[in-house]
Order: sequence, then C-alpha cells, then structure tokens
Amino acid sequence: MFKKHGRRSAMALAIPLALLTGGTAAWADYGGALGLPEQEARFQELYEAALAAGQNQVIVYGPPPAKVVLDTFHERFPEIEVIYQQLQSAERLAKLEQEKQTGNFVGDIASDGRTPVVSMAVDGWCQPIDHIMDVPEEWRGVDNTVQFQQVAVFGMAVNTNLLDIADAPTSWRELTSEEWKGKVVMVSPAAGGAAAFTFAQMDHPEANNEKYDGIKEGIRENISLVAKDALVLQEVAAGNYPIGALAYYPYFVQIKAQGAPIEFVFPFTEGGGNMWTKSAQCLIVNAPNPLAAELYMNWEFSMEGQNTLSESGLYPVMPGTPGPGGLPPLDTVELMEQLPDEEAIKAYGPFVREVIAFFGG
Repeated sequence: MFKKHGRRSAMALAIPLALLTGGTAAWADYGGALGLPEQEARFQELYEAALAAGQNQVIVYGPPPAKVVLDTFHERFPEIEVIYQQLQSAERLAKLEQEKQTGNFVGDIASDGRTPVVSMAVDGWCQPIDHIMDVPEEWRGVDNTVQFQQVAVFGMAVNTNLLDIADAPTSWRELTSEEWKGKVVMVSPAAGGAAAFTFAQMDHPEANNEKYDGIKEGIRENISLVAKDALVLQEVAAGNYPIGALAYYPYFVQIKAQGAPIEFVFPFTEGGGNMWTKSAQCLIVNAPNPLAAELYMNWEFSMEGQNTLSESGLYPVMPGTPGPGGLPPLDTVELMEQLPDEEAIKAYGPFVREVIAFFGG
C-alpha cells in the first residue's frame, strides 16, 4: 500500500501507529462517513503517515473547488491544509518545468479538465496512486495516473412561467424544428468551450455522426446565441426565452437561488445527447507531499467527498451517489458518447476549431 513515493514514504509507513504521538492525529472514529470500516482504517493510516512524514499541506495547481469542498476536508483532516494556486495549461507546465530544472518541487496535484490533465499524464508528469475506495475503471485513466472524481453537467433551463417542462423538447433534432425557432438561447460555439466541444462530439466518435447529422446547421439557423454561459441562464430567468440549451448546472443554482422561475432538466431522453465534461486530477511526479496529496485525492472518492461534490453542484461519479440538487444519478442520465481519454486529447482539437469557424469565431 502507498508504495509509489520512494524512500521517505516507505519509512513513514513503517512506523507503527501505536508509536505515533505528539503532532499527529489521534485515532478518529469516522462512523461510516467515509466508507466501510476497513476503508476508514486506511484513511486513518494514510493521515497518520502523512503527518509523521511532516506533510501538513497539499499544493494543487488548478482552479479551486467550491468552498464547501475544502471546508469539509479540513474539518475531517484538520492538520492538513489544501491550497490551490490558479495555474492551468501552459502556465502550469512552465511552473513544473522550472521546478524540475531547479529541483525545488512545490506542486503536489494538477487539477483541471480532462484534456490538460490526461495530456500531462501521457507526457510523464503524473504518477499512479493507490485508491482506498473501489473506484470504477472508467473513472481512472492513463495507467491509474489520472482520476476523474466528478463531472460537470449541461442540461436545459426552462422558464416555468412560459413553458411546462412536459412540453419541452427531448432531442437535439427537435430543437432544430420550426416549432422552437427563436425560442431557445444557447452560448455560442464560436466562443469555444463546452459548446464547441459539444458539436465536435456530434461528429466523433463516428457512431455520433449519423445520429447528429445536420444538427449543427439547424442549431445555427434556429437558436439565438449569446457570448457567455451565464447569459443563457439570465436570459431564461428574465423571460426572454422559454428555454436555455447547454445550461451549466452550477450557474443554474446561483440564478435559481435568487428566486428565478426556472427549472433544470436533462432534455435529451431520445437517443442521448446530454453534454458532460470530466474534471481530472493527477499526483505530480516528485510531489513534495505525496501522502497528504493521496489522502485528499482519495477523500474526494469517499462517501463524504462525493456527497460534498454533489452539494457543490457537481456530479459525483461513484456508484450509488446522488446527483446534485436532487437530479437523477449519473448512471441514469443519457450522456453524449465521447472518444476515449487518450485519443480525445488530440483528436478533438481540429474538430473544435472547425466548429468555432462554422459559428463565426
């Protein structure tokens, strides 16, 4: 167990727990909050080992999660602080290259979307971790060096003052019909991001191509496009459109909390098509706090971690965990098919650029 991190890690784990005193955590009875008794015992072992090795913090390079995620982890493991630094893509790689050249290693975890983290793993920047929970293979990637602990979901926002949810469209093709012309707002794929990626996926994998043939052209003809994701929810909440397509759930939660007459649904029940994106993390090679970092990454897959991610508005991925805000569990949602991780990091780029150009970007 925990054998990936060299001499210091092995020495820390060799110390009997009974001898760990002063400055380390006392045995905690988690009461089933994290998982099964044997899983909770492993969490405690890892916590003790991290503290014995002097690992009291975790540095994450990437966008920070919702405050509730960090607050809950810190309450559970109070002697380890998780600190996020907003470094992404090229800026993150430049920082890691500098650390490699100087031998002054700072970053422990890279956190971002699927493409940048999987690319890092393929290029040798990531190392495997030992999972405490029984994480399904589909949420582990690149020889167990990448984990996908959550996904972001995009659905449909409906203004319930203007439209009964039961009368909303149930497929992308229906959105291109005359019935919905001028009644739907969506973020423009010309801006890139999730919208451009959605239409790139409609062509790839090949099985999607026939299913979504002509959709891109119909959407450009039928739907009003805005510059930012947040504007989709604002337009629907204001009553300017009955429907917002590709609505981002965390933004929906914010607008709904202000009393807007809107609801969030997964519209595409006929043939799939609901957009989703993976969030990804990896333990960086030469991380100075590998045990503490593994604790945090494992906690995100624990029952408590997954429920906290759900509370923050993101979709947890472990079987049996609830969707955010009472939405259905992830395994019951009709999701758009995507290319495999290692193929996707290069294959989608040209298609995304084609989509951006098609929509005027």
